[in-house]
Amino acid sequence: MKSILIVQLKRLGDLILTTPALAALRKEHPGSQVTLLIDHYSRDLAPALQHIDEVLVYERKRSFPIWFQLLRRDFDLCIDCTGTDRSALISFLSKASHRVISRSVARHRLRSWVYTELVDVSVRNCHTIDLYLSLVRSGKDLSRSSPAAAGEADTPKPGLELSLPAATVSSAQKVKSKLGLPGPFFVVHPGTARREKYWLPERWAEVVRYLQDRLQLPAVITGGADSEEFKHIEAIKSFLGPEPSIANVAGRLDFLLTAALIREAAFFIGVDTAAAHVASAFERPQVVLFGPTNPYHWHPTHVRSRVVRAGFGPNYEPRNPRENGEPMTALSTGTVIDAIESVLGEGAAAR
Repeated sequence: MKSILIVQLKRLGDLILTTPALAALRKEHPGSQVTLLIDHYSRDLAPALQHIDEVLVYERKRSFPIWFQLLRRDFDLCIDCTGTDRSALISFLSKASHRVISRSVARHRLRSWVYTELVDVSVRNCHTIDLYLSLVRSGKDLSRSSPAAAGEADTPKPGLELSLPAATVSSAQKVKSKLGLPGPFFVVHPGTARREKYWLPERWAEVVRYLQDRLQLPAVITGGADSEEFKHIEAIKSFLGPEPSIANVAGRLDFLLTAALIREAAFFIGVDTAAAHVASAFERPQVVLFGPTNPYHWHPTHVRSRVVRAGFGPNYEPRNPRENGEPMTALSTGTVIDAIESVLGEGAAAR
């Protein structure tokens, strides 16, 4: 039995985008012991992850237990999905005979000596899902005695995958009952940790009103407990005015419980953040708003999704990894509404 360590110390969104790689890893190495090392910021997601046998949590202020475990253990394969000095040290201490990372990351960080395999995949020129899949598939033959199968490129790519615990799903039903949501609803996720991703509150309010009229459904606002995010949501609510069909649960639910609500949403709209990746994992009809951040690396890939970007029209497609964005103030409500109609129209056609 092989022992495999996956190092993913990035935040929640990246961890969700790693799930296809975890599925591919399990398929390539059936029967192996797979250990996933994640950052403490992402620990809430651990119960929803599949295809792994063990989760280790890296605590930055209490890191000794992880270093001690690594010194006591031996791995056969280590795949570094992070590309930092910390993850390079972890990869080295794994004592794995095969240590894998993207060549472009190792070259720029002057850390190539730590790794035994530098994968020729560009961080800049591919979607994050494909980046992690490339790292996993490069290490599928630990003996390095045979080349990759000629038909590998034709192998169906696994999608995002989250499996919520039964207790979380049950708790979500109780939350819906308390909020007075017996039937369908849509989710609005306007906040994020990065202020440059905030859209104007008055434009959010206009889009929320439009969706309420269009869908004839109540809205649920989700988000974190950050004080600035709270102020942003309060500003949106002030433009909406007294509205009984809007429930604000931002900062009141943990991440998995928020994910359970998103899973049941009839529609999702939000900025580029982990919540958008959750909606993508459950293939919810969605529109995701981007500004300065390039959607090329992060956009949802399922059919009933659209991205809109400040400075571009509603038919925007994220095809250029070097394309510069504009401030969120350059994104109009009309562009967002057109994208919403595009997604809803596709759903009507499918029915």
